[in-house]
Amino acid sequence: MGRSLDFYFDTELKFSQPVAEHEFLLRCLPAEAPEQQIETQNLTLLPHCAVTSRGKDAFGNAYCAGRIDEKHEVFRYTLEGRSCRDDSLREKSEASPFYLYPSPLTQPTREIEEFFAALPKKGSPLATAQLFSARVHQHFTYVPGHTNVSTSAGEAFRLGLGVCQDYVHVLLALCRLAKIPARYVSGLPIGEGASHAWAEVWEDGLWYGLDPTRDCPANESYLKFCVGRDYSDCPLERGMFTGGADQTQTVFMKVTVA
Repeated sequence: MGRSLDFYFDTELKFSQPVAEHEFLLRCLPAEAPEQQIETQNLTLLPHCAVTSRGKDAFGNAYCAGRIDEKHEVFRYTLEGRSCRDDSLREKSEASPFYLYPSPLTQPTREIEEFFAALPKKGSPLATAQLFSARVHQHFTYVPGHTNVSTSAGEAFRLGLGVCQDYVHVLLALCRLAKIPARYVSGLPIGEGASHAWAEVWEDGLWYGLDPTRDCPANESYLKFCVGRDYSDCPLERGMFTGGADQTQTVFMKVTVA
């Protein structure tokens, strides 16, 4: 059946002093796929500037890039639109071999390997990954502020504290130890608040979403932006500028059933 989702995603970067010659790359563009049709979308940039290039990266993620030469203290990008999600329309594809191997943020540590060894491994790859996802959910306590975008799966696992990307990195490490192709996904679920991350595992040609943070499937209630081996492959925004300023980021998103 599928469902239509209205989405709104807003990010504001505030700089501690004016910056200039600001080059940016955004991956906050919903992926076009048979199961995720983008009906409308509008991207607004402040300060107003032109998008100078669009394309796809090595993981197939859509991106756009631009440059702001004049001095500014705030950079804001806002995306809103409507998508139709229908997982019954997914098409089979092969999983790239690199989704089977540890990546920079999913290297298994001794603690993760011991955790993996104690887990039952029965059933299909998807059933095994679902069990792993539930155990990761049990292991972690969701507490923002103890980890950051550079925190590895091993560091987060040792803390037992973290946010969605930490849950996902540990789940990816476990799946890859079990030789299950698995990848990192950034996007938006139904609701409002911050952007979210979940995992996808591959079985018989199809990718299945698993959300270890919420301990549930990532299904047609989720809008996918981009994928990678881990967070470092697909941050929603990257940039560089002159000015040497510190920056703070404020993110708000809202997804509703249309």
